Amino acid sequence: MNYDAIAIGAGLSGCSAAIQLAKLGYRILLLEQSHYPVHKLCGEFLSVEVTAAFENLGILEQVHKVGAHPIHRAYLTTSSGASFRSPLPSTALGLSRYQLDLMLFERAKDLNVTCIDNTKVTGVTGNLAEGFQVSTTKGEFSGRLVLGAFGKRSSLDRTLNRKFIAKRSPWIAYKGHFTGIDIGDVIELHSFPNGYCGLSQIETGEINVCWIAHERVMKEPIHQDLGIPESLAKNPVLADRFAHMQRVSPSLQGLSQISFARKENFYNDICMIGDTAGMITPLCGDGMAMALRAAEIAVPLVSQFLEQQINAIAFKQQYTIAWQREFQMRLQLGRIMHNCFVQPPLANMGVSLCQMVPALGNWIIGATRGKPQQLLKTDFASNALT
Repeated sequence: MNYDAIAIGAGLSGCSAAIQLAKLGYRILLLEQSHYPVHKLCGEFLSVEVTAAFENLGILEQVHKVGAHPIHRAYLTTSSGASFRSPLPSTALGLSRYQLDLMLFERAKDLNVTCIDNTKVTGVTGNLAEGFQVSTTKGEFSGRLVLGAFGKRSSLDRTLNRKFIAKRSPWIAYKGHFTGIDIGDVIELHSFPNGYCGLSQIETGEINVCWIAHERVMKEPIHQDLGIPESLAKNPVLADRFAHMQRVSPSLQGLSQISFARKENFYNDICMIGDTAGMITPLCGDGMAMALRAAEIAVPLVSQFLEQQINAIAFKQQYTIAWQREFQMRLQLGRIMHNCFVQPPLANMGVSLCQMVPALGNWIIGATRGKPQQLLKTDFASNALT
């Protein structure tokens, strides 16, 4: 079968694009290398703008039913003792990727998207002029265009010889689920030397703990009592959290060489969406929302290209312009914040300044995320609180 579009990666951006295109009547193939449901390394924090996206995708009521945890406040600390508390612009959500990705995958199936998981893509050939051939461990598939939604860093990046993959990155991340404390409706972000750690509650009541650090931190001795690298324990609030938590995940998930480098919006004529096109630093807490928004930006242009309303050149130019207009400033600000937050003197100065001038901290929180859109049928924020 020849598909109108093949989405490689059934995460947030891939599933979202597949669902939207299927609703427009296109034949879509969605490929995923993992076997769903599966846990993924992620902060599992969703900014307010996702509620309208969830409604458009047809999963808003389901998100409510599984108990997505409402989050209203942020709490930042440093290893030197500085802290800043602030309300979020509006209600955010804590929801595991285990639930959300499966929800989207099943929704795509309901819309007659051909969904194949547990399948690795081994190669992509072709172009927008002649179409594409996608090679996988389950055979070859043909498509008019290909959407690259295979995440932060993939073996497919190396197969395609993308430029960023050749540049070594020292950043490494770990994630796990914990119990033992109740942080309520707060997302916490704790700075430590050469890294930072985020905590937020998800639908199960468990705490998602996700930290990113320079690789030198992972070579440190493990704290005897807390079981974490010694640098993390240098933040007193974070040390106290770990002292009262117990891990429920069988093991921590890890990912090395995380790149915040600028990536291409198109590579070998493959349209890149989500983290495959560019990743915001985790401390901004907007990566999941950005993945969903990237699909919303791409889909109308994909449709115009498939309908021959625009040619390949216009498709690539218009998508690149729209993507940069939506995300470029957020990515640049995120990199600046990341570079400051991993250095204790700068982190302490920045958080102290936000404490003295709350309007500055509130502006930074607002500037690193998209704007909420009006819901068409229901106000999820009010439902989540009742």
